[in-house]
Amino acid sequence: MPQSPSAFTSFDAAHRPPRRTDGMTFVLASTDSAPFSGRSDVIMLVRLSPGLDAATVVSIPPGSWVAVPGHGMARMGAVSALGGPALMVRTVETLTGVRVDHFAVTDPPGFRALTRAVGGIDRVDPGIADPVERQQETLRMLIAKVVSRGMLSSPSQAQDFAGTVRRYVQVDDLLTSDALQSLAFALRELAPSAVTFVTAPDGERAGRLWEALRQNQIERYLKGRPR
Repeated sequence: MPQSPSAFTSFDAAHRPPRRTDGMTFVLASTDSAPFSGRSDVIMLVRLSPGLDAATVVSIPPGSWVAVPGHGMARMGAVSALGGPALMVRTVETLTGVRVDHFAVTDPPGFRALTRAVGGIDRVDPGIADPVERQQETLRMLIAKVVSRGMLSSPSQAQDFAGTVRRYVQVDDLLTSDALQSLAFALRELAPSAVTFVTAPDGERAGRLWEALRQNQIERYLKGRPR
């Protein structure tokens, strides 16, 4: 898939969250059309730990009402149709106060092709009915398959995996082929058990979650949230 050169254009640096030197943050999305101009049914904020050996994946439900720069309030799933990758990134940064380093998007056919390319994954347990939870479980199984097959365990394997990703996933132009390969190899110590999945709550209740992400204190947040 082509790159997304517009993901970080027309940004006023003075109004963005501060740049981080520890870890890395992605927005992952899936859209119902290509290029990235339709509605999104998957929006995930992925925060990689400073050591790149743990990750937090926060699903932002597409039905969530959010403040969209220049457009007032709208459903999160409609943001891509309103302004493409750049508006999606700006909206996520406005919502969370977390600086986004990279953006990646695919469509359902692209994601299915990606899963086939890594050897396929099992079907999601039919007992998992909530769409957001099914998305999280699918990503969890994909990560487990990549790790179990050792697809990041050497520079050459990481290069092959990065090439596979670029065929089926559209990424921002800052994430060059070399940068993606380096990142893939750097994630070789990331175990599936070290990936935490969270669904963002509605409204003001999400404030504590975003603060925990900004402070790299997601474990404290999870221990303290109501069950």
